[in-house]
Amino acid sequence: MKNYVMCLWGVLVLMCALASCSEDTDLSADPYQNWEARNSAYLDSIANVVENPPAGERWTRYANYKIQSGGGLEGTTILPVSDYVYVKDLTEADVESGETPFSTDTVLVHYRGWFINGEVFDQSYSGDWDPEVHVPVSFAVSGVRTGWTTALLHMQEGEHWEVYIPYTMGYGTSDYGDIPAYSTLIFDIRLERVIHPEGPDDRSRNALENEE
Repeated sequence: MKNYVMCLWGVLVLMCALASCSEDTDLSADPYQNWEARNSAYLDSIANVVENPPAGERWTRYANYKIQSGGGLEGTTILPVSDYVYVKDLTEADVESGETPFSTDTVLVHYRGWFINGEVFDQSYSGDWDPEVHVPVSFAVSGVRTGWTTALLHMQEGEHWEVYIPYTMGYGTSDYGDIPAYSTLIFDIRLERVIHPEGPDDRSRNALENEE
């Protein structure tokens, strides 16, 4: 009887251990565990890179355009880490840059977006980008998320940026479709063309006429 009880106790201990291992495995397999804290730490690390960029890399940051337009002065006022978008400039050295869009403009872009765990959540093309094959998509500069608008207002035609957008300028503190709350958004963006509104001041049309 004693041996039976000891055997039964051993089985119970083993079952508990297996259950514990199973729970640990499930947690470790969850790519979104501790998501808010991980995104916060990741953004802090990117901010540090901008402050001390590796040799040969071009990094910068731009304050939330809504804060700037509301009187926040970048360069004289230190804002929280989450009030900037962070940019790694990947533009080829021999690319000739063009115009920078206004908030009233539309842009043609190629892009791919992913989370800090590497999962792609949105893209305008599949596979490796090919300028001969892939067609850019159009966005109104003021019609996208604050982080996108902030970045676009500083880009020039022909530039290629990797942009890091805090959740405060992305999708915020609530889940949005497949995008979890508190997500830092990372985008590879190529600005192909700026399209100005048609009308008497249509600078795009004037520029085209001058080229002809």
